[in-house]
Amino acid sequence: MASGPFVEVSTKLYIHLPPCFATKPIEGVQEQLNGFLMRYIPQVDGVVLAHSDLKLLQSSARIIYDSPYCHFWISVKLLVWKPVKGSTLHGTISMQSPDHIALVLHGAFNASIPSEFIPKDKYKFDPNSSYSRVKQQDEDSSSAVSVPTNGEWVLKETGESIGHDGVIEFEVTDLVRTNDMLTVTGSLMKVPVTMRRPSMMVKPSPAVDSTSKIADPSQKKRSAPEDDGVVAPSSESNDHKRIKKEKKKEKKEKGDKKEDKKEDKKDKKEKKDKKIKNKA
Repeated sequence: MASGPFVEVSTKLYIHLPPCFATKPIEGVQEQLNGFLMRYIPQVDGVVLAHSDLKLLQSSARIIYDSPYCHFWISVKLLVWKPVKGSTLHGTISMQSPDHIALVLHGAFNASIPSEFIPKDKYKFDPNSSYSRVKQQDEDSSSAVSVPTNGEWVLKETGESIGHDGVIEFEVTDLVRTNDMLTVTGSLMKVPVTMRRPSMMVKPSPAVDSTSKIADPSQKKRSAPEDDGVVAPSSESNDHKRIKKEKKKEKKEKGDKKEDKKEDKKDKKEKKDKKIKNKA
């Protein structure tokens, strides 16, 4: 069972390698894997942060039809950030308003706590209060940054700022997935008012095998000839579309020329018939 939002996933990818990488396949594969970084991939249900343990599963690649691309399978481990509903996370406050509290998680991901998920019996928004120094979220950073605010959420009983040193512990209530991004919605309803700031360094969970197929973010889902796995980013689909479009255009032009010839023959025949009729 996962002990945190970081999970290591072992999976297979079906690679479409451009011909320019024919003599250096590892470099080409790594470049394609980099296309997944910091993007939400639905089939692993998380944001890919890193890849490792790259292995080629075939001694030779395939050339399919008239495509110059090399096709082959690889195995790889992906480090994925995938929080789950009901889990507890910690974020650094980036903005406060009467409507919500905006947070940054691990210096890279966004989260928001709507006001309806902030218990009004414990907290209130004070428009005349503001905090000016918030510590960086990284454990190895001892510096502080100034954060201008127009009001902040405070404890009703003491008037103290919400959270601890600008860090809030919250429960994940929803995950919004849009445009390759993952945004967290949180709640303070079940979180105690007094809390200690825990360590922000979370070790990755044990590796998880994945056999789901990840579609290329830049193209439609395509079939692979052997086994299910992840389809790495490739521009081959665009080449097929271009070739298909050119053939369609060429076919249309041939059809138009054929119609023009028919019209010319028809006009010549009409002129000939008219000439014969005039002579008669």
